[in-house]
Amino acid sequence: MSERLVFIDTETTGISARHGHRIVELAAVEVICGKATGRVLHSLFDPERPVDLGAERVHGLCSSALRGKPKFRDFAGNLLEFVRGSECIMHNAAFDTAFIDSELERAGYHERLATVAKIICSMRLAKARYPGESVTLDALVRRAGISVERGLHSALEDASLLAEAYFQIFHERVEPSTVSASPMGGKRKKMDTTKTISVTTTADSCITAMLGMEKTIELTSASKETFYYRQKHKRIIVHRVVDEKRWKRISGPLLYAVTDASGTVRYFGKWEGATALYGRWLRHDTIHHQERARNFYISDLDAGLGPIAVWSVSVQEIKEKLPAHVKALPDKDIAAGLEALWILRWKHQLSWNSRSEPVPTGFSDGEYWNELP
Repeated sequence: MSERLVFIDTETTGISARHGHRIVELAAVEVICGKATGRVLHSLFDPERPVDLGAERVHGLCSSALRGKPKFRDFAGNLLEFVRGSECIMHNAAFDTAFIDSELERAGYHERLATVAKIICSMRLAKARYPGESVTLDALVRRAGISVERGLHSALEDASLLAEAYFQIFHERVEPSTVSASPMGGKRKKMDTTKTISVTTTADSCITAMLGMEKTIELTSASKETFYYRQKHKRIIVHRVVDEKRWKRISGPLLYAVTDASGTVRYFGKWEGATALYGRWLRHDTIHHQERARNFYISDLDAGLGPIAVWSVSVQEIKEKLPAHVKALPDKDIAAGLEALWILRWKHQLSWNSRSEPVPTGFSDGEYWNELP
C-alpha cells in the first residue's frame, strides 16, 4: 500500500458523463501512513447545465443553489496536483473517474486521473471480500462499525466515511478509538473497537486541534434590509454569537477562519488591532468584513447553505506552541506570518480568500509547522 492515499467522491447532475452530465461537488481527502493529514480538496461547482431531478433527490443540490459557484475548469489544475503520485481510492471508481476525466478534457487538460495516480476501486475490493453480499458504501460503513446517520449524499462526507471504512476493513491499523463528527453534522457514536482510524477532515478537527481555534459566531441569514457605509447600501448579515467572551473580550492581534456549512475552511484572516474579534467584523451593529468575502457569504446564505461559522484564536493563546524565533516577534507580525502560512497551506480550499500573501522569512513550513499540535 502506498504511504499517501487520496479518497475521492463526486456528486453529479446525472448518471452518465458520456451524455454530458457534469460534476457538482468533489471532495478529496488525504491520508498518509494511515493517518488523516487534515488536507482536503473540496468544492461545489456550477455545472453550467440543469441538475436532473433524480440526482437532486440524491444530493439535494439544485441548479439555482449551484449558480455562481466555481467552474470545474478553474479547479482542475489543483486537483491534478493534489492527487499526483498518490493512490486514489473511490467507491465505484469507474463512475467517478469517467466524470473527472470528462471534466479534465472539457477544461483543456491532456492528463487523465490514471496518468497521475494509481486508481483503486473499493467496490471491487468489497465484491472480492464479500461475494454475493451488498457492497454499497452504506454496507461498508456498517461492516466497519461506524455509526452515522446519513441523509442526503455529500462528496465530503462520503469521502471521509470511505476512508474510515477502508482502513477498518482492508488495512487495519491499531489506533485509539475516538468520537468524530460527521462533516455534514450527522451523529456518530464511539465504535466498539480499538482497530480503527479516525479520519478527521471537518472544521472541528482542523480548526480546533491543529490551529487552536474556537467557534466564535455563526452567520445565519442575509436580510433584505441594508445599512449605508462608504456611499454604498450593503445587505445586513444576521449573526449569532456562539462564545460571548471570545467575541468581545479576547483581544487581538488574532487570526480567524471562516467555514462553510459543510465544515470546509474557505477563508483565513487576521486582525492586528488590540480589540476582540467584533472590532474586525462589526460595523453599525452588523457584519461588515471584506466586500468580496461578504458576497460569498450572502450567496451561500441566500441559497440556504448556512450557517457559516467564524472561528478565532488570539496570538497570545497560541504563542507558547510556537518556536522561540517566531515567538520573539511582535504579536502583529506573528499574526501576519501565520495568516500567510495558513493561506498557503490550505490554498486549495480557500475559495473565499481574495489574496495570496508571501510567507515571511522564518515562517516556512519546514521550520516550525510540525511543532504545532
